[in-house]
Amino acid sequence: MAQNCRFAFAVHVLSSLALSEDGAMNSEQLAETVNTNPVVIRRLLLDLREANLLITQRGPGGGAKLACPSSQISLAQIFKAVSGEFQLFGEHPNEPAKGCCVGRSIKLVLEDVAQKAARCVEKEYAAISLADVVHQLQEK
Repeated sequence: MAQNCRFAFAVHVLSSLALSEDGAMNSEQLAETVNTNPVVIRRLLLDLREANLLITQRGPGGGAKLACPSSQISLAQIFKAVSGEFQLFGEHPNEPAKGCCVGRSIKLVLEDVAQKAARCVEKEYAAISLADVVHQLQEK
């Protein structure tokens, strides 16, 4: 089962921009630090720009830079920009047997559990800023 890495890539990219001496980096530079294809980074940058987390400039000397101080960007904002709503696990792939005492209610029970867990994760991500991540990176 492949896991969505867009959030991890986005935090990596934004942390790199926060630590960049001139505050700007192009997609090739960012792709090199993430160790992925620049096309992947360009798609990610579009989502982050659309969420007003960074600004981009085309052409020579262009690139991406943070739209605001890293202390004003939360992990929740980053997650929503690149992954959408908080969803911790997928739905049951098959319709469970309605004649089964578990099958007739499992989807409702799991939806409730997932919603509660997602709210906890979202609350935690909202409390952590990009500046907090950058600070931890500098300590390591």
